[in-house]
Amino acid sequence: MPAGPGRSGDHAPLLAEATRLGDTAATMRVKKKAGYHHGDLRRALMDLSVDVIRKQGVEALNLRALATRLEVSSGAPYQHFANRADLLAAIAQEGFERLLQDMASSRDAAPAEAGARLQAVGLAYVQFAGRHPGHFRVMFLADAHGAQSQALSATSRQAFDLLWQAVNECQREGVAPPGEPGLLTLTAWSLVHGLASLWADGALPARGGRLDPATMAPQVTGLLRQMFESVGSNTPSADKR
Repeated sequence: MPAGPGRSGDHAPLLAEATRLGDTAATMRVKKKAGYHHGDLRRALMDLSVDVIRKQGVEALNLRALATRLEVSSGAPYQHFANRADLLAAIAQEGFERLLQDMASSRDAAPAEAGARLQAVGLAYVQFAGRHPGHFRVMFLADAHGAQSQALSATSRQAFDLLWQAVNECQREGVAPPGEPGLLTLTAWSLVHGLASLWADGALPARGGRLDPATMAPQVTGLLRQMFESVGSNTPSADKR
């Protein structure tokens, strides 16, 4: 029976248009979701991982759990990271890049004296751990370096070399003991890394009130500078390099 005035046939064009608009909206949602997966997921995974590590420790890191929290498929993270070790290596490399930048900036902003520049480098190291505990906890993990990332190896070496250069400069100016700079660099690194690790892990003891690492960091790195200067100044000039 032909559709008369006001019957459903008069609405066919409207129904077709509604269907077309619905399909368009669905397509846009799919494109938006795909754009998130392929454009921002790597960054989102790293940011969430650092937050998880900061709050719960490295042991809590799980790619499937990350995918669930980010509301993506369980296989999506593997499009950006081959495995958990690969993700940890990426976080470690980013950490070393930021640490290297902080150390270099602090050194360049310090007074021209070699001792002051060494203290600035050491202080930047400790303060980095306080600001970025999630990154710092990963940067020296065997799991991260087990990924055999050449970029990570190179960046971590650059950070060590920057500290080595600061120590060597102190030796040349006679404000650090003479001898093999590598040994002195290891001494300086051990001191600042120890305090940095205690800060990042929240492990400083409470004795008469909790120790404030932000206050202690300049004092400890200042002591490092004074120790080097004291030994260097008491070394016979003939033995100095």
